[in-house]
Amino acid sequence: MRGRLQAETSKHLQYLQTIARRNQHQADYEYPGANKDRLYAPDHTHKHRTSCDLCANNPDIFCDVASKTSCIETECGSTNLIARERPVHLIQGADFSPQIFIGRIGSGNTVMKNGRDRDRIATRHGLIAFEMEGAGVWDEVPCIIVKGICDYADSHKNKAWQDFAAATAAAVAKAILGRYTIHDGDRGFTQTNDQRRSNAYSIRDKVYEPCYYIPLTRNIRFTGRASILNALEEKFFGQDQTQKVALVGLGGVGKSQIALRFAHQIKEKRPGYSIFWVPVVSDESAERAYAEIAKTLGLQKSSEDDDVKDLVCQHLSSDKAGRWLFVVDNADEHELILGSAEKPGLEEYLPQSENGIILLTTRSRQVAAEFAQWDVIDIEQMDMEEATDLLRSSLVQKRLLQDKVSTVELLTRLTFLPLAITQAAAYLNQTKAPMRTYLDLLRGAEDNVARVLGREFRDNTRYRGSRNAVGTTWMVSFDQIQKSDQIAVDLLSFMSFIEPKAIPQSILPDAASDDELEWAIGTLCSYSFLVRRGETNIFDMHSLVHTAMRGWLKKQDRERQVSNDVICHLAARFPARNDAHYDLRREYLPHAIRLLNRNHENKTVEIYHLFEKVGNSFKADRRFKEAIRCLEEVCWWRQGLHSEADHIRLTSEHELASTYLNNRQIKDAIKIFEHVVAIRKETLDEKDHSRLTSEHELASAYLNNRQIKDAIKIFEYVVAIRKETLDEKDHSRLALEHALASAYLDSQQIMDAIKIFEHVVAVRKETLDKKDHSRLISEHELGRAYLDNLQIKDAINILEHVVSVKADILADDDPSGQRSNDLLQLCYRSL
Repeated sequence: MRGRLQAETSKHLQYLQTIARRNQHQADYEYPGANKDRLYAPDHTHKHRTSCDLCANNPDIFCDVASKTSCIETECGSTNLIARERPVHLIQGADFSPQIFIGRIGSGNTVMKNGRDRDRIATRHGLIAFEMEGAGVWDEVPCIIVKGICDYADSHKNKAWQDFAAATAAAVAKAILGRYTIHDGDRGFTQTNDQRRSNAYSIRDKVYEPCYYIPLTRNIRFTGRASILNALEEKFFGQDQTQKVALVGLGGVGKSQIALRFAHQIKEKRPGYSIFWVPVVSDESAERAYAEIAKTLGLQKSSEDDDVKDLVCQHLSSDKAGRWLFVVDNADEHELILGSAEKPGLEEYLPQSENGIILLTTRSRQVAAEFAQWDVIDIEQMDMEEATDLLRSSLVQKRLLQDKVSTVELLTRLTFLPLAITQAAAYLNQTKAPMRTYLDLLRGAEDNVARVLGREFRDNTRYRGSRNAVGTTWMVSFDQIQKSDQIAVDLLSFMSFIEPKAIPQSILPDAASDDELEWAIGTLCSYSFLVRRGETNIFDMHSLVHTAMRGWLKKQDRERQVSNDVICHLAARFPARNDAHYDLRREYLPHAIRLLNRNHENKTVEIYHLFEKVGNSFKADRRFKEAIRCLEEVCWWRQGLHSEADHIRLTSEHELASTYLNNRQIKDAIKIFEHVVAIRKETLDEKDHSRLTSEHELASAYLNNRQIKDAIKIFEYVVAIRKETLDEKDHSRLALEHALASAYLDSQQIMDAIKIFEHVVAVRKETLDKKDHSRLISEHELGRAYLDNLQIKDAINILEHVVSVKADILADDDPSGQRSNDLLQLCYRSL
């Protein structure tokens, strides 16, 4: 009796605390914390220890000021506290289940403030507490006095507990009222409020026995999920009760097992409830379940035309059915559950009664929302503790968990998904392999991972004949989506070939209209295959779904076709250098890289166009090693496709050589540039832009290789041509002049170098931002020229500016910033 009263009290107290927080009440009724629960020895009085004559002259008397002062201020100290053992040291705001004590209370007309008097009187009269108000009521009306404890009836008063004590007393009072006997018309039949709620049907049918049809066996390995079970309890039996709740989440996340545990909880805690379970794996499975329920209820058809589903629905909708829980499991297909214009769905045959509650599980948020409106509970992956407990309970060889590093990696790779964890345990139980063996399989090639995740295993807690492997359970959903939303399946297919994380919506293939695209994305989100990042248009795809979708396409023999379609789309969609939305390339880059890394055998034109765009993107971001890998692929392809004088081939060779040069592969760069320049001298006019650009780059390569005279010769020639054809502010001309000045500087033609650098820097200050890479390089080189010419103050002046700007825009270990800083330090030492 007391245990039930305490359980009801805890529920009411949590409700009070929730409402107080939600409505921002002045009092939040939170548990103050064990550190504020301080019981002093009976002979230790709360009083001033110094500088107060009244407190000092009598051990049991303290002044009025002391009574209003905290124990910290009166220096009561911790040495006089009575040590008590606590099973758990709870902090402020923790969930605390109040204990209920029933006994005699001492009531008086003044507050008890003395520990010795408290103990003496309590011992003499067998008291459990002291209070002031109850005696007057007790004398007039027979009643129960409920009090919440806020102090220890000594001089150490503590107001920190008053709000919590008041809320606790109110919660106990409500729990007691729930057990209070009332009459309901028939004076010969009485019941408590709780009994009235759980056994309302017994008024009419005094001898009613609850019935059960639960086709799944109880899962003794079930662990965790307490917050979800509590949420279900609150929705069905809390203050704001509802009759329909839907659990929605990814296949394999444990919806059915949560529903099964909840059903058994109802069976134990509310024995007056009947429980019925309908698995909607197919039309036939639902039909069989209704037939079994009818048999359990003793219902019989009056004719062959009777629909057994209608028979069950009518019976459970009537008062004589009593209280019941009806579980609709695996309600994934919209049309099967909610029907269509041509055919009613299962919802038509779900009973409706004030005495019944319905719990539905589904992978589809659309089904969940249409069925339960706002009473939808999202089922997320387990946390680390829950996942570890599930793995432990599922493993035969518990010692495997001693390898904590492998355990954490395994659970992380399985994304804390219950079905995947159960499948892994089944594999380890059967093979007796070390955990690292299974991990190696998951780390392997994608085909191996798909095979591992697609391996079926026996699970007695799931339906016979169902797909238990995590890799195949989603294939049912893929088939369902394909029937209702082809665009959604096409999107999912596309995304299975790119990176599963941080997928921008702009990278996806277009639909006939924006509305169709948004609806398809919504469908995938409703199945939890996609998750939107906040309010953005960036999505994450579940990594195991990503693998499973590839397996689904492979089974349909569509993998190569979809791969080609994705390559063609991304090659066209990836921004080129002159595109207005070129910055989007950084969002697209991880997806393009994954696609390129997977298509070693695919040698289509589009794959090389994508290699080229990705290579140029890497080069623009100064990621030269990655750029080289891409541009080499393009160059080799074009060398095999075009003659050596072909303009497109020469352009690819020039880009590769330029990237070699940026990556300090100078000899490789020179070899290609000499070839390109030789061909272009034969085929192009001396003023041709492409020819001059290659000559410029060759000269730069010579300069980097300390072939300074060769470099100067080409630079002087190219600069002379550019002066004839380009404006003095033209970027290409300035780059050439900068390079010529650098060559002069390396050749100790310092004054010639300074003259050109000063011109280049002056023009770039007018035309470029101070953070521009080209401008900073010219300013750095001018500072170097000033230092070589012993113009130390001029060098310091410009280099301080360069170092300051680079510190803002470059990483601490960036070589460019370090070179400028080293040069500045050299200037300081030269003063």
